[in-house]
Amino acid sequence: MKLAVTTILLIILTNSQIHGQSSKEVTTKSGLRYTVLKAGSGEVAKVGQEVAIYESMGYLNGKQFYSIEKPAPPIKFTLGKKQVIDGVDEAVTGMKVGEIRKLIVPPPLSKRTEYPDYLSKDSTLVYKVELVEIVKK
Repeated sequence: MKLAVTTILLIILTNSQIHGQSSKEVTTKSGLRYTVLKAGSGEVAKVGQEVAIYESMGYLNGKQFYSIEKPAPPIKFTLGKKQVIDGVDEAVTGMKVGEIRKLIVPPPLSKRTEYPDYLSKDSTLVYKVELVEIVKK
């Protein structure tokens, strides 16, 4: 019985690695935490490139308050140009097209010039980001 359970667990783990699924959370030096929910393929997004993403944003308690997803047009910005919060900029840098990441962004990485009423400067935010495209010029 023990051998059967071990074999099943090994198959599940191997299968999830083959299909690019990982539940391992990464913490960067800045304090950004992310988990790859779906692996992408092809070119890696680099600073200076224009990218297109879909994203949703919410609180640690699971309450979502913002989302841009299909069929809406994706959000486009240039990596490293301070066009989005630092946490999103850092997380998207290094992603591959089609990759989806869950981000946990601490307050220092989510600073904005203005805050909507529903968002505190001290909020840790949870994002789901999908890299849709690296825009070719």
